[in-house]
Amino acid sequence: MISPEMQIVTVVLWLIVIKFCQMTVYPYLKLAVTDLAYGLSYPFSILILTFVSWYLGVVGLPIQFALLPFALAGVYALIRRKYDIEEMKKNLRWDLVFLGAFALMLISRFLTPGIIPSGEKFMDAAFLGSIMLDPSVTPLDPWYAGGELSIYYYLGHWMCGVLGVFTGGASTVIFNLMLPTVFALAAISAYAVGVLLLKRHQWIPMLVLVIPNAALIWHIFSGAGAVGIWWASTRVIENTINEYPLFSFLWGDPHAHVLGCFNQLFFLCLLSVMLVRWKLLPKAGKYLLAVMLALSLGTMPAMNSWDVMVYAAVYIVVAAVVWIKEGHTLRDAVPLALVPVLSLASYAPFLYTMISEGGSSVQGFFLVTTPSAINEFLGVYLFFVAVFVIYGFSVLKKYPWLIAVPIVFAIVGYAAAGVALFCILLLLGKKSSTPEIVFGILGMAIVFLMEVVYLKDYMGDVYYRMNTVFKFGFCAWFMLGVSALLMIGSWVSDRFAEVSRKRALAAAVVVFVVLAGMIGFFGIHLGYPGGTLDGAAWLEVSHPADAAGISFLTGVAMPGDVVVEAADGSYEYNGRVSAMTGLPTIVGWVGHEVGWRNGVGDAGTRWTEVRAIYEDPSRTLDLMDKYGAKYLFVGEVEQQKYNLNLPDEGLVEIFTADGVSIYQRGD
Repeated sequence: MISPEMQIVTVVLWLIVIKFCQMTVYPYLKLAVTDLAYGLSYPFSILILTFVSWYLGVVGLPIQFALLPFALAGVYALIRRKYDIEEMKKNLRWDLVFLGAFALMLISRFLTPGIIPSGEKFMDAAFLGSIMLDPSVTPLDPWYAGGELSIYYYLGHWMCGVLGVFTGGASTVIFNLMLPTVFALAAISAYAVGVLLLKRHQWIPMLVLVIPNAALIWHIFSGAGAVGIWWASTRVIENTINEYPLFSFLWGDPHAHVLGCFNQLFFLCLLSVMLVRWKLLPKAGKYLLAVMLALSLGTMPAMNSWDVMVYAAVYIVVAAVVWIKEGHTLRDAVPLALVPVLSLASYAPFLYTMISEGGSSVQGFFLVTTPSAINEFLGVYLFFVAVFVIYGFSVLKKYPWLIAVPIVFAIVGYAAAGVALFCILLLLGKKSSTPEIVFGILGMAIVFLMEVVYLKDYMGDVYYRMNTVFKFGFCAWFMLGVSALLMIGSWVSDRFAEVSRKRALAAAVVVFVVLAGMIGFFGIHLGYPGGTLDGAAWLEVSHPADAAGISFLTGVAMPGDVVVEAADGSYEYNGRVSAMTGLPTIVGWVGHEVGWRNGVGDAGTRWTEVRAIYEDPSRTLDLMDKYGAKYLFVGEVEQQKYNLNLPDEGLVEIFTADGVSIYQRGD
């Protein structure tokens, strides 16, 4: 296990790197986002760091050089006296928001840190470890020896892996810093939306990260086991997944859709700036805002490709609204049109590699034949529907015939789509282009479309809507949440007495303590020991011999060394060596590789040949050589799955302890 002292050092260095990047960038953002520059420089600086380091990986230069532009920017800002002490004091609240959100989620990870086979933790840890071992582009696929991660949108793992390399921490500790960082970056952007649009109670939009869906409340009162309640709240609409941010962060998988959520909120914040301040910005400020939008949008395909399918369309709509509202001049059209062009150019090599080598299982859009039951739909979206109906009630009184819309849709079997369209019409009736209206309409438009069409992929006939509802619904949650919470924030802004800064700070501390306590008592605990940030520490209790063998391999193996371990289906304990070390194995979770590669490749053959390595001594060495394998791991999983029969020659035992042996390919 990584010592507590080293864990603390890793956290401190991690925060120092983030703060360094943020401080060197923020003076330059004032031209575009003015009073939001200090806060938004947190997520934007991380996007820049990711961008620069990725291109360094492309050309084969050390990623440490990525810090050089930040250092130069900071020195230049100092020389030009762009830092002001009084301004820094006023901006301290942004640091408190970031550190508070980071600490809150760090508590969750400290209590449930295990990199366990539940969910996607093995996969995410393997990706992270592979990138940290060899941060080059394209990174090695740790579950497909000789292959690369061109088959997956890995940029979120790259982002955190680069930060991990800079801190020098172990990947199993960095694993548990990923979600706290993303949570904090997301909180900053949500808070910035509040600062931009609310006169008071500017923290309210941050609640988008912690509000539950109605299904969770229902299951709490109907009774079930703690984990069962949380899980059931994400399996509401039949044969789909309905994750929401609170669950995703507490569940603890640093998966692509979660890693990308901070960028979603950052993008929504920038769109809000466009909607309310575009006319006030100087020419240079408009172009800088366009660059910020372009990098955010351009990052999405590489971080979570589903996001860009939503936000590219969202941007086009918002840009059209801004252009029409502000006089539709050619001068404004140029920076607005620049965003999609620059976004495509930003990660063009990634897009080319993914399209040309990764393949795609997507077969187009088709009509939904089993739409959501209305009770299931409301189990996910009731809060937003209720807020929009209350907010738009004046429109309903003016146009009472609108109530017929959901009724007609219910008659033809698409009741949920009817409710979504009803909400859209209520918001359209407000005849406003404020962010809360625009985001509410767009969020509900996504929900409406999910009820009518689906994106066909490899999920089969029963679960054909699963990814559409899961991935697009996760995007819709942020738009709907920001919209509804802004409406609530506007309503309460004049209904509570203003409090002093000291009382507000005291209240924030109380809220933090209460939330931390709730995480401790009511969070998602999967039965593995906590009290550490080392995601591999649980092995020392549950699988001590494996832990010893993995620790040994971590010390002797070189980046890219292939290790043979048991191969089997997904969500099982196999693949644990590659998950904990980042070293490539012949094939990891076979189902995942088949899905990623859209049936192209030889994942099934590899599965069979891994068995032959362990069971047929006449083929062991030849097959190891075929895949360039240097190490052979024999532990409890291998002993259970295979009838072990290894050759007498060609393998040198380099480690043994309590039933675990590690062999090295000899001459």
